[in-house]
Amino acid sequence: MENTLLFKKVYGAMLGGAIGDALGGPVEKMEPEDIYAKYGNLDQYVPYTNPPSFHAHFGEGDRIGAYTDDTRLKHVHCEAIFLANGTPRQGDLVQALANAYHSAPDEMYEGFIEEYYKKAIWREDKAVFSGEPTNGSLMANSPLGLMTACDPDAAYQLGYDLGFLTEGYARTASAFFVAALAEAMRPNATVDSIIEVARSAHLNFARRREGDKWHLMDWRYDPNLKFLDQALVVARDLKDVFALRQPLMDILEWGHLFSEATHTLVVALAMFVAAEGDVYKSIVGSIMYGRDKDSYASVAGALAGALHGVDAIPENWIQPVIDGNPEVDMLDYSKRLTTIIANENQVRQQNATDLASLY
Repeated sequence: MENTLLFKKVYGAMLGGAIGDALGGPVEKMEPEDIYAKYGNLDQYVPYTNPPSFHAHFGEGDRIGAYTDDTRLKHVHCEAIFLANGTPRQGDLVQALANAYHSAPDEMYEGFIEEYYKKAIWREDKAVFSGEPTNGSLMANSPLGLMTACDPDAAYQLGYDLGFLTEGYARTASAFFVAALAEAMRPNATVDSIIEVARSAHLNFARRREGDKWHLMDWRYDPNLKFLDQALVVARDLKDVFALRQPLMDILEWGHLFSEATHTLVVALAMFVAAEGDVYKSIVGSIMYGRDKDSYASVAGALAGALHGVDAIPENWIQPVIDGNPEVDMLDYSKRLTTIIANENQVRQQNATDLASLY
């Protein structure tokens, strides 16, 4: 399996997301101008200087390459897939969250997972992050796109169903990304096809839920499409992740929430488009944008890694993120995911063959 394009794309997505998170995490609270003054356009791992917290690093200090809660939650999604031994249901993710909470190795990990675990139990009775539209699901759900590889409509539905960790347009932003990543797994995927197919999956779902005229009504507000469409026009025109920053700021600087879901979706996808899918540019551009930069870079890195595979990731980025996070063996996780995806596909192919024989 390790020699297949499937594995290379899976491992590329897994590593790409972790690398973006680990590069951006130590400078999360810094302004882009300050990052540039100290490091230039940041493309190297630097130590953490901010104190540990449940939603950042866990006290690794100067451990180079350590990632944050974004990637830890992604690995909980992987555990849900392993529990299901296939495409997970909501209950699998709830079980994985419960397992993570009740076997937490320390208080910091327990505090990180508590909010998501409690949301899984209390559902509509619990407003995550006081009801704010956070990126808590979007930053971690790339494994769902791997499990629905090459089937973006199924990916969108899975992303939405398992996006109960957040609510409102944050949930549809999360599903949008899962569809984009599923399309990126196609062998002939392009940057444009990824965006257009994910957008179509988003609209198809919305029309079924809202009605055919939904997308024509100005008062039926969809911030994901409103801001993404504006940002992509600029990204395609500039094709420069650093020149894109200020126009994106002008488009997106609304609201008070740091980890806002639409920001995460739009910044990551716009940087991916401006970079023409390049892994390095997608990640570094996302970091240098500012705000919740580790989440942006994690999403962009996973998408670019899925499109091009692990061989497109700069070699000097790979080993530090492996060494800096010994708790999870991302190579082993990627092998297991690849095997599960391939096994599910064999079953689908046999079912399709049997069905075809009926007519």
